Amino acid sequence: MVAEAFAIANHRKKGPVHLDLPKDVMTTILQGDGLATAAHPPIHSPNQAAIDEVIRLINIAEKPIIIAGQGIVDGKEELMALAKAANIPVTTTLHAMGVFDELDPLSMHMLGMHGAAYANYAVQDSDLIIAIGSRFDDRTTGALAKYAPVALEAEREGRGGIIHFDIEKSQFGRIVQPTIAVEGDAIEAMTMMTPHVEFKERTPWLSKCHDWKADNTFRYNKMPDGRIKTQQVIEAIHDYVLDTGIHDKTFVSTGVGNHQMMSCQFWRWRKPRSIVTSGSLGTMGFGLPAAIGIQVGNPDDTVVLIDGDGSFNMTLNDLGTVMEHQLPIKMAIMNDKRQQMVHVWQRLFFDGRLVATDNTNPDFCKLAESYGIKSVYCDNAADLPAAVKEFMEHPGPVLGDFHTVPDICLPMVAPGKALDEMHLFGDFTIDDLSKVEVSGEAPS
Repeated sequence: MVAEAFAIANHRKKGPVHLDLPKDVMTTILQGDGLATAAHPPIHSPNQAAIDEVIRLINIAEKPIIIAGQGIVDGKEELMALAKAANIPVTTTLHAMGVFDELDPLSMHMLGMHGAAYANYAVQDSDLIIAIGSRFDDRTTGALAKYAPVALEAEREGRGGIIHFDIEKSQFGRIVQPTIAVEGDAIEAMTMMTPHVEFKERTPWLSKCHDWKADNTFRYNKMPDGRIKTQQVIEAIHDYVLDTGIHDKTFVSTGVGNHQMMSCQFWRWRKPRSIVTSGSLGTMGFGLPAAIGIQVGNPDDTVVLIDGDGSFNMTLNDLGTVMEHQLPIKMAIMNDKRQQMVHVWQRLFFDGRLVATDNTNPDFCKLAESYGIKSVYCDNAADLPAAVKEFMEHPGPVLGDFHTVPDICLPMVAPGKALDEMHLFGDFTIDDLSKVEVSGEAPS
């Protein structure tokens, strides 16, 4: 059973396996030659006829886009080769960020509920959506009844549609019915397609994507009195990482909430698995134990935890592990004294009925010091560069208590809305939330 658990965890769509060992089994002496090898049927190569049809559609499509998912997180080179060969823009899901270099002109960054507006617009306007290793999570589709109207029209006319590559046959049609489903190793599929796709200038399409990017950059309003926001702190840490040349040797973990989505927005991801975060389930408290695991696995690299005070409160006892092993994790708490994402949702979609979203926090600096961990405090823009420098350059574990002003994370696709029906920056401010209707109309 142990061998079977390891085999399942590493076969096809990789993931965790729960193995329940009763006490009588745990205390029994294992006799024999060791663990057996569990055998699973081989993964079949992608069907050539299906690949040929996908190639045909790519070569006639006018507005294709690739949605890269976690299933190809090991296929960075193959994805880049395919995108460049066919000159197709690429957007990624949360867990695939970095599999396509976000500084590349073809990158449309992350899509979805709090993703880039330009990525969402492009998906909705694309005549050929090529989803590779993605399962069409509801955070990336918006309202299914309104999803991909242009691609579906192109499907009816035989010139486009929705292509789904996945290693698990059971994923096909579970959420979105694809025009063509290609089962098998998606990295192998990309390798099969790349020599046969045609390079096209796609000038109107790429110009439109460029204009969307220019008009819908990630933004926020800075405080006129010098107080800082979460986005501002993330930018400052990111700038430090870039300026010091450690970007390629830096990993980021996050908790769940505004700080998580703002990390996606205000950090440019250039390598796979450089962000470790809890998607879909959205498990608060994930960030600190994840950072511990990353640092143990990558002892010579820099690990930055970007956490919210709400998430950090749920697993802060793991500071004991950080202290015990002297793990040099840089723990940055975006301390706005709220579970701000929930607070925003309560104000927007639950008639302003606020329940249990204000946090009563300990003094995080004193907490860190009680564990023998260095702390850094910052609550204003003037001190931020020096605070970040001190925080990042301390050789051992360090906790940064950054007191931030609560804000709203935009763009945002509201429940029941299409992927391109977003609240955008400039529609309203955090102080306007009580005026916003669930219908999606911004206040006048």
